[in-house]
Amino acid sequence: MEAMQEETSFYHRIIREICQEDGIDLTWLSSHWLAVMRYDGKVRHTLGYKFDLNPAGSCLAADDKYATFEVLRQAGLPIIEHAILYPRSLTEVYVKERNTPQYIADFFAQYDQHIVIKANSGSCGTAVYQVTSLDQVPQILERVFHQSFSASLCPFYDIQHEYRVTILDGEVRLAYQKDRQGDNWKFNLSQGAIASQIKDKTLLQKLTVLAQKSAQAIGLRFCNVDIIETAKNELLIIEINSGVVIEHYLEQFPQDYEKVKAIYRDAIQKMFES
Repeated sequence: MEAMQEETSFYHRIIREICQEDGIDLTWLSSHWLAVMRYDGKVRHTLGYKFDLNPAGSCLAADDKYATFEVLRQAGLPIIEHAILYPRSLTEVYVKERNTPQYIADFFAQYDQHIVIKANSGSCGTAVYQVTSLDQVPQILERVFHQSFSASLCPFYDIQHEYRVTILDGEVRLAYQKDRQGDNWKFNLSQGAIASQIKDKTLLQKLTVLAQKSAQAIGLRFCNVDIIETAKNELLIIEINSGVVIEHYLEQFPQDYEKVKAIYRDAIQKMFES
């Protein structure tokens, strides 16, 4: 879960300005994590960066990396392979032996002894680890299961670029490239990656189609879709974020303040139209 900043953050400033300008009564609760908005006899909420636009079930599916994989795979979309992993202590039927050392070893061997283990419900690149030796696994799982009920296994890819696309009711409202810096192998802006504009129109069109189909398949009206480009020039979906964080992008592109504000304003207006 992304830690909410104080009311001086870009996000809080934008939400506050929109509500003031549009006559919406705004109350922050839960240390500025929950926004309660009242307008024309209606009450709407944002929880963190999640807006009342999205169905609860779709949000939960998007927040579960393995569930996202299954939904998009069923829709025939190109997505990075994921496998679900549970703690050894679980004995329920649904585990189906997906909590054994052999299960991990088989996946490790299948993907050239280089995989990623991550919290199945994690965000912002936290609790995400490369694995090149099975000796690393026990310590990594201890960290991951401390944060998440389940873990995801996925192959490690030599990622050339990562892209983020913001979708609102099927329309692409923002798209940009994320480039990792130095020895950090992650592409999270919150961990130092650099955002840049996508100049290749053909690439942008491909990203647009993938993001739109992903949002539609999982049932989200407002979301961020993350897509990677591999060394083989494949475009693969890595995850969908039901919480729409644009704050880190805005820190690098403050000149896009009004553009980002317009995205959030339209989302809020659509909440009250529902």
